[in-house]
Order: sequence, then C-alpha cells, then structure tokens
Amino acid sequence: MSRHGIHRALPAISGRRRAAVLSVLSVTAIGGIVATMMPLIAAEVPPIVLSAVADTTVTQVPQDGDNGIKTTLASCPQLCDGNRVGQRDAVLEFQVRGLPADAVAVKASLRVYAWQQFTSRVRAHAAQGTAAGTGAWHQRPVLGPALATVDRVSQGYNEWDVSAAVKGNGQVTLALTQENWNTRIYWASRENAKTTIRPSLVVTYQRDGRLPTRPPVTTPPPTTAAPTPAPTRTVPPTPTRTVSPPAPTTVAPRPTPTVRPGTDVPGWRLVWSDEFTGPTVDLKRWNLRDNEGRDIDKGCNVDDPDNTFVADGVLTLRAQRETAVCSSQTRQYTQSYLDTIGKASFTYGRFEMRAKSPNGPTDSKGLWPAFWLRPNDGGKGEIDVVELPGGASLHGAATQAIFYDYTPVKQDQRWDFPTGYPGDGFHTYTTEWEPGVIRWYIDGRQVWQRDRSTTPWFDEAFNKPFNLRLNFQVGGWLGDPDGATRFPADFRVDYVRVWQR
Repeated sequence: MSRHGIHRALPAISGRRRAAVLSVLSVTAIGGIVATMMPLIAAEVPPIVLSAVADTTVTQVPQDGDNGIKTTLASCPQLCDGNRVGQRDAVLEFQVRGLPADAVAVKASLRVYAWQQFTSRVRAHAAQGTAAGTGAWHQRPVLGPALATVDRVSQGYNEWDVSAAVKGNGQVTLALTQENWNTRIYWASRENAKTTIRPSLVVTYQRDGRLPTRPPVTTPPPTTAAPTPAPTRTVPPTPTRTVSPPAPTTVAPRPTPTVRPGTDVPGWRLVWSDEFTGPTVDLKRWNLRDNEGRDIDKGCNVDDPDNTFVADGVLTLRAQRETAVCSSQTRQYTQSYLDTIGKASFTYGRFEMRAKSPNGPTDSKGLWPAFWLRPNDGGKGEIDVVELPGGASLHGAATQAIFYDYTPVKQDQRWDFPTGYPGDGFHTYTTEWEPGVIRWYIDGRQVWQRDRSTTPWFDEAFNKPFNLRLNFQVGGWLGDPDGATRFPADFRVDYVRVWQR
C-alpha cells in the first residue's frame, strides 16, 4: 500500500502564569509599646466557578412535559396561575471539585438569571437527590430548610448564600422555591444558548487563614460547553510510525496512571488511563490494528502514522479517502482502530473519554467514531460508551447502546444535544457499569440507564471482563460517504480513563 505526504514537526510551546505576591509590614502601637512587625503574604486567586451538571423544573402539572432539556427553569408557589396544585420548583445539581483537604472558610453562592424583576420571595434550599430527570413531581428531591432568601427578584443574576450546603468536594443539589407572586418566574437553565446567563455555583475558600494558591483542580468539563481544546496546528505534525508488537501470551501489568486534574472522582479509584502526553501511541496500553478489512464497513484498519498519531496531548484517529489493500481486498478508505485486548480489561468500572467528533451537518455522511467495550471471551455482551455517526440527520446526537449478541439483540438510544453538537468542541462521555446497572452520562449529565428491570439478559451479558475499543469507522449500516464528505477527517481524543470502586 502506497503512502504519501511529508509532515514537519511543530514544537509545543507552554507557558506558566505567575501570581503576584505582595508583602505588607504593619506596625501597631498599643500603650506606647511598638508591637513586633509581622509579614502577611497573600496570593490572589479567582473563585471556583462551577457549571450545573443537571437542572430541571419539578412540577405537579403533567402537561409541562419533560423539563430536563428546556432552556428555562421555572418556579411558582402552591397556588400557581389559579391552579391549587400547580407548584413548580427549580432544581439544580453541581459537582464540587478542587477544594483541598485543609480548606477553611468555604463560601458558596448560587447565581441564577431572571429576565424580569418581580416582587417575589424566593428561597434556596439544600436538597437530597438529583436534578437529572424529566421534572415529574414524584422525582422531586427532599428539600431541607431554606439556606437563604431573596425578597425581590432582580432582572439579571440573583444570588443566594448556600455555603451551608457545601461540605467539601462532591454532589450538591439545590432548589429554588417561590412563596408569593402567584405566577411563574422563569430562570435561565444550563441548556440556554447564551453561556453568559447559565446558572453557576461560585465557591471560595481559605487555607490556614490565608488565601490559597490557585486550586489544582477547578471545574469539571462544562456540561454545555466543552473546554477549549488544544491549539489547532497550523502545520501538520510529524507523527512517528508505530509498529504493532506480537500479541502477548500473558496479560501485561497495567501502567500506573498519571495523576491529573479531573481524575479524582468521589467514590471511585483511578485504575487505568491514557492522557496522550507522549510522542506516539503507547503500545503498553493499546494494540493498533493493521491490514484489517471487515465486512461491516468500507475502510481498511491500518497501523500508519498518517492515520493514528499523538501531538499536543491529543490522540488523533484520522480517516482518509485513499486506495488501500487489506485482507486481500482493495478499498477506498483508510481508518484507525485501537483496542486493549491482552493488555487491560475490567469487570465493572467507570469508563470515560473526552473527545471531539469530526462530524458536521453537511460534510460527514459515512463517518462513525466510537468508544466501546467488548468481553475478553468474544461472546455475548457489548457496551457502547458512545457512538458518534455523521450525516445531516445523525451528527447532532450521541448514541448509547448495549448488545446481547449480533443477531442483533440490543437496546440503544440517541441523545440529541440540547444546544450544539458533538463536533462543536470537546465533550465528555462516561459510562458507569456496576452489578445490576449501567448508567450513561454526557458532559456530567445522566442521559440513560439500563438495569435488570429493563434488560432480561443483563446478568448473562455483563458479568465478566471487558476490554476497551476506540475506533473511527468509515461506512456501514448508517450510510457510506458521499461526494460532500470531507477527508481527511479527524476524531480527536483528549483522554481515556477508567475508575473502579
């Protein structure tokens, strides 16, 4: 198979920010005695600003429908618009991270935006439960006593001191209840297209009476707008060709994960990760398939640095329109496929990938990146953390799925992004697999769940070790590329991480 293209290396440039340190000498005279001069050193830091990971309007009115994906939240008292069972409460959920163990004087402020002012009393409560869900009244979390009250709703941001609800890192659920003004007040939700008016939780703290240095971890990846990805290369990098080693006869020890921001998840222990900080694909962690043609797609899986490379802390799986011969077949596309067979496998765990899809609305038909798991024994069972097929009707959603076999017996769903789409930036895709239940999250928000009550074959399929799969497929049952499909197409992965209990 012929290859073409010459790449030049573009060295990465990194910088550090320095905090200004101001020393102040104070002298106090008491009763004619001059006290000892003491230095006070403080480093100014910005607060931790957290985006909501879920929010919804819990309502007694079934006609309100699914409130979990609306761009507004609502509150209303018990007698709402003449309806004596019309109460609505706005519920918001945050994940607090970044507080060190010795944090003191922790303060937290809930900020929620209203479009108009009202002479209305609105209280903020701590809640036991989650804000994920449709907002049906039976899903309403248990509310604690009011933490703070706003006696008049202002146009713009309104703030409540909810410090008592923040005990440290972890989940914090809050609810707004309205006591008067017997009609609905609308608040901006986390799905609102204007990022500047989405709700937030602002957390500050001190350490030993002094302001701390910048916390090592701030917010998790935002739920509605992904963090800024690595800078775009203006000149293609020079990836180093990798060569797949012979299949091991024994399972190699798992590499020690590198501790990085975002890896500390309450209740979970990081056991495996690849942050893609090296110069090439790490063959201690991954196998890179080569010369493989499958009957389910139109491309050749190749081990070639033009198709799989690491640069700027990101793994790129590239699909190209070019003639290639694999498995004695001539095909018109090349693609990339990594797995951890014989190198890492897990029974249960929390599996997460942060990635940017290549797929846009007009130029991605036939492109199909995915992150998924298959059993080591090759038998029944498959867990799709996420599939991201392209095309005009598919590019705006992400697929979650489980398979019993390939008859196929499966269960799946497509989750439409409330705003944006998987290719507009980096998004986080997470699956928590535990005995009896599997949960899926996108950007920290739970979007699906399967368990024994929904899946008769659950225990048979999901009770054994599974390995990881990361691939970029061209063509298949969701459609083949057409003349508008853009090549080369890059599926970019920031990290892959695995936690266990």
